[in-house]
Amino acid sequence: MKLLDTDEFAKLLMSEDRKSYQDPENIITKLNITSGTCVADLGCGPGFFTIPISNRIGITGKVYAVDSNPVMIDHLRRNLGQNALNSTNVVILGSDVAKTQIPSESVDVTLFANILHDLSDKKQFLDEVKRVSKPIAEIVDIDWQKRDAGAGPPIEKRLSEQETRHILKENGLEIVHGLNAGPYHYGFVCKK
Repeated sequence: MKLLDTDEFAKLLMSEDRKSYQDPENIITKLNITSGTCVADLGCGPGFFTIPISNRIGITGKVYAVDSNPVMIDHLRRNLGQNALNSTNVVILGSDVAKTQIPSESVDVTLFANILHDLSDKKQFLDEVKRVSKPIAEIVDIDWQKRDAGAGPPIEKRLSEQETRHILKENGLEIVHGLNAGPYHYGFVCKK
């Protein structure tokens, strides 16, 4: 299997193939994201979720798009220019997802997709998630099921749903309900 460079990976993350098994439009319709909502997309990559969220929240909403990879941020900017109805509602933060510059308790919906399994310090990250989220915020985790999907990270890096439930609860998040995130992913909607 050929390893992709970061540019190739960023393009793959926005592909129609990915949308066929993880439809961002369908997922965000299941969340409390409407006109005027403030959302944090932590580990936003090239904008797979950021762009449809931006289009859904309108000019009165705000999306904090956070990623530490400068190549992903460059792709995000390019993709926003080509696909967003109004990209002025997107605040791009090139920073570590565990140390953002998002104001405390300012976010209505905090989303992190396909990143929890990769984080070495999950406690620090989830403390940051709680810090930026309003007291009544939806906190949404989406990640790869721990089985071969023909795509995604190696199985040994993935977290099972049970492992993720334990990590979320251990770090002070209450799981409100599960979220259908496609055939190869699971999701949880949580609160503080």
